[in-house]
Amino acid sequence: MKFVSRAAAVVTAAVLLAASAACGSSDDPADGNDIAAVATTAGPATSGSESAPASSAGSSVAGSSAATGSSAAGSSAGSAAAAPGSSGPGPATVTTASDGTHTVTGTFTGEVTGVPAKPQRVVALWRTGSELAELGVVPVGSLEGEFLEGELGADLYRSVAEVPTVGSFEGVDIEKVIAAKPDLIIGMDNGGLSIDYATLAEIAPTVILKIAEPTDVWRNYPVVAEIVDKTSDFTTKNADLDAKLGAIADEYGDKLKDKSVTAFGVSADEIWISTSKSLLYQRLAQAGFTYNPVYTDDPERYVTVLTAENIPNLADQAAIFYQTNLDGSPIAGNDIVQKQESYQRLPAVKAGREYPVTSGVIYTFVGADEQVEDIRAAAKALAES
Repeated sequence: MKFVSRAAAVVTAAVLLAASAACGSSDDPADGNDIAAVATTAGPATSGSESAPASSAGSSVAGSSAATGSSAAGSSAGSAAAAPGSSGPGPATVTTASDGTHTVTGTFTGEVTGVPAKPQRVVALWRTGSELAELGVVPVGSLEGEFLEGELGADLYRSVAEVPTVGSFEGVDIEKVIAAKPDLIIGMDNGGLSIDYATLAEIAPTVILKIAEPTDVWRNYPVVAEIVDKTSDFTTKNADLDAKLGAIADEYGDKLKDKSVTAFGVSADEIWISTSKSLLYQRLAQAGFTYNPVYTDDPERYVTVLTAENIPNLADQAAIFYQTNLDGSPIAGNDIVQKQESYQRLPAVKAGREYPVTSGVIYTFVGADEQVEDIRAAAKALAES
């Protein structure tokens, strides 16, 4: 069989990128997420809590796969401006051509033309599987590990559990992709993969969205929805999420504004504090919480290391959030931190103001809804303390 070589992106033991997900999977810094990585099993890294920024190995895909083939030429000009709090490239943009097909600009491989307006047979590459599943799109093929119960929950996971794989982070089987007869191939890339997208583009329009930080997995979600003709589905879900977070702020915001909080996770035996570039921070702020200003002044990444010796620096925090998997189970390593004497001596911890929150690197609405419930419970408890 013919394979498209794909050097597995090395993820520092941390779980990064937002794919994504909890429950034992890990994220990678390619995707952007809080200390828990976005879950995607092996490969560029994804997992259950915002994780340590992983570095990628291997040659950058930008040089070898960009600007080759009918759908991989052009520049990345025209991409939307980066969202507040993000230092990465803005999401790609979708326009309609005179023949009714779509043109996507600002992608990892440049401008992609001839994208069907209503794709029927989609192959899901890195970090798009769970988003497609939530949108009701069952791909005809995917990378191994693109669908995780820890990102989707048991019910939704069952709907995509039998999707055939066309490869893994070690390589894409071209014959399997051809056999799937896709009319669209879609994925994300942070420069840590070495997939030959030009070859895939000869089979079907291939749209690869850029990732600079794990949070970009979530920022790309509306673009994925637009490309597969599911914008209304995304808009409805996102509006509901915004309304829930806004309602928490309306109810408890006045009592939370003077109570600073900090969220942490553990990965690669290190403590990682979520910064203002993390998705978890964004949701806490939207719900009316005031975040630790030490981590909101133009941080370099979405997480930053806190050494064990500096745990006492959190003594002025009104509450501490620790991240959990989708099912509420603790993320490995958190207990080690929580057992340390310096942590147990923090005023917030001694007062019982230590709250669980679903990982900030699960980039699904299933994860977001669980996170909202955790945030609501914490807001009520902190406001009443």
